[in-house]
Amino acid sequence: MIKNIVFDMGNVLLEWVPENIVKRFVDEPERVEKLAKTIFESEIWHKFDRNEVTEEDVREYAKEQLGQDYAEDIDEVLDNWQYCLPVQDRMSRLVKYFHHKGFGVYLLTNANVKFVEIKRDLHVLKYMDGYMASYDAGCSKPDEKFYKMFLKKFDLRAEECLFIDDLVANCDGARAVGMTAVLFDGVYDHLIGGLKYYGLEV
Repeated sequence: MIKNIVFDMGNVLLEWVPENIVKRFVDEPERVEKLAKTIFESEIWHKFDRNEVTEEDVREYAKEQLGQDYAEDIDEVLDNWQYCLPVQDRMSRLVKYFHHKGFGVYLLTNANVKFVEIKRDLHVLKYMDGYMASYDAGCSKPDEKFYKMFLKKFDLRAEECLFIDDLVANCDGARAVGMTAVLFDGVYDHLIGGLKYYGLEV
């Protein structure tokens, strides 16, 4: 029986579209694409999420890759990206719904140290029983170790947890440790259908 609902953050509770973030600061499409890929879609960003490198390391890497002409844009994006993540209202309501229904509600996210600032605007955290971010754990989804650390931290049984994520690999990682997982493809009705498939009244 499912007793706990575990949410991902990016593209589930918050919008995570690197190009949209960069567009807040840069107009030229080619520059937007290069900045988004170099900063947010690089291996060093994933290392930042696991607390293996610092933000300054990311900054230096981006400037080395793109050159001095991009330096000002890189600084502006890295200094402010955490304030450019719109809350997904329907998903927020779903968090509240499960909370009021008596489910355990949790957040499991790949996120770097800027999560400290992001969570100030993530008001649904007050309806959650706990959260774990990759920068604290030193590992990230879809590494099975991360899910196991989460389950141990909150003393949860994997078979009683349903995980919602926007990436197939992350759902597969959850299933590998015994959790149920539903892929959120961005279509809310599809998600509701998946939840109902596993016997949840939504």
